[in-house]
Amino acid sequence: MARRRNGYPLALERSFYRSLSKIIRGWSKAAQKRINVHLRQYVKGGTQILADADNSNDPMWTKYVQQALDLMSADIEAQQSDQDLENLVTRFVISVDNYSYNKVVHKKGIATMKVGINALNPLKDDPKLREYTWGKIVEDTNLIKSMRGRFIDQLKADIYRNINDGGGISDMAHAISKRTGMTLRHADLIATDQTGKILAQVDKYRNVMTGSTRYVWRSMEDKRVRPKHRELDGKEFKYDDPNGGDNGQLPGEPIRCRCYADPID
Repeated sequence: MARRRNGYPLALERSFYRSLSKIIRGWSKAAQKRINVHLRQYVKGGTQILADADNSNDPMWTKYVQQALDLMSADIEAQQSDQDLENLVTRFVISVDNYSYNKVVHKKGIATMKVGINALNPLKDDPKLREYTWGKIVEDTNLIKSMRGRFIDQLKADIYRNINDGGGISDMAHAISKRTGMTLRHADLIATDQTGKILAQVDKYRNVMTGSTRYVWRSMEDKRVRPKHRELDGKEFKYDDPNGGDNGQLPGEPIRCRCYADPID
């Protein structure tokens, strides 16, 4: 039996994650550099923060620590402008939308879907699709900005906690590494979750507009598929059925879902 053509853009998901990962590692490097340059002078032997008595010649040292963390925050925010983040997300959303467009054309061979500028820029396919995709661009850009804000705030709290516990530069470096790892895992969730959600909605719109009223739930058929979605794999559902799919959700809509809808003509 021939293997079924996969309808989920795993390569686009992984590419988006790699881009987010590069950004986050840049935040981590900026934080480490600022800590090394501005906090090392207040650490004894690289492992223990100096007490007030050890800084009698510099009674404002706690203020300087605060200033160093404020500069760290500014360094992280300066790594990418808001426009840089929006451009990254725009490329991602357009790529997923274009994947959907090409998939529907391949599946149905629809002659009315013109190949040309619309194929190259699927945002122009339809006003409703354009409105949805630009909304997702704004939403996902804000997700990354919020992730950056949490990284900064939580890292500053980590460092203050480290100082209060008597830690030093090496302990701060560990805190940065740990916080970076947690943020990378969050970015992985965002990449998977948003790929599935965007694909679910643009696929549904195109499939319904081209005559489909039902779809087959398809999973990725690997060990990461959750048990419930393994049970749904291969079953038919009607679009807009509040009781269909996963409690009314389309394939790809549940958090971190990589399933997709295979339309039935």
